Amino acid sequence: MLHGIITVPITDLWAEPDSQSERRSQALFGTPVVVEEVQKTFSRIALTDRYTGWCRTQHIDHVAFALWEKYRAEPKYRVKAETVIIKGSPARMLYPFRLFFGTELVITESVGKHYFELPSGSVRAPINIRQLAEPSHHDLSGVTGKKIVALASRFLGVPYLWGGISPMGFDCSGLVQAVFGFFDIRLPRDSKDQREEGFAVERDGLHPGDLLFFPGHVAISWGGREFIHAAASRGMVAVDSFDPAQPNYREDLDHEFEFSRRLSL
Repeated sequence: MLHGIITVPITDLWAEPDSQSERRSQALFGTPVVVEEVQKTFSRIALTDRYTGWCRTQHIDHVAFALWEKYRAEPKYRVKAETVIIKGSPARMLYPFRLFFGTELVITESVGKHYFELPSGSVRAPINIRQLAEPSHHDLSGVTGKKIVALASRFLGVPYLWGGISPMGFDCSGLVQAVFGFFDIRLPRDSKDQREEGFAVERDGLHPGDLLFFPGHVAISWGGREFIHAAASRGMVAVDSFDPAQPNYREDLDHEFEFSRRLSL
């Protein structure tokens, strides 16, 4: 079993070792992965949430297990901006280099400057610490549904992308996983698994941050009758409504609504 870390801003995970197959998901820079199979162009990897897929072999930096395990366990900063442009020139990287929202980084400090780096030394570059959220101490006492909705609303208008997990493009469950993950609430990748999280709540008592489920789809309640989601039919992240009097009323989702779940924050 091999171990590695993603070295590009974002890499696609395909269903097959073929870029013409279905995009199952994506992985951000710095993501630790287990490499299950290596081919010349593609490798099958498993993420820490056990999600699997094929990515470009060149997008993985293979490291010894001890280094990989140490890196995975280290406290991580998270990119809080939609995109951070890196302008340094570490070895083996082309510039400008972008890091996307939610990217988790190990940060070191030297002579008053902050750097992100990979354990193999293949990547080391300066970064503005103000563009990052400090490592979580797993204290969720300050997380509220309103904060979750406020964060999700930053991505209004981001294009819909099947398998997308970043501000370059989200799918419905990718948006949910990214938004909750920023607050260290780790959810499964797919809506079929996310629907098992939390506890059931009635539709007429929805709070901001509740999850709404439909056949093959998930949305985040805005509170009341509005919700935010990455909507394929709209082609973007949008706010829609269950209220027939509103111009953004979604009759189809109103009728297809299955149930809602609330996470323990």
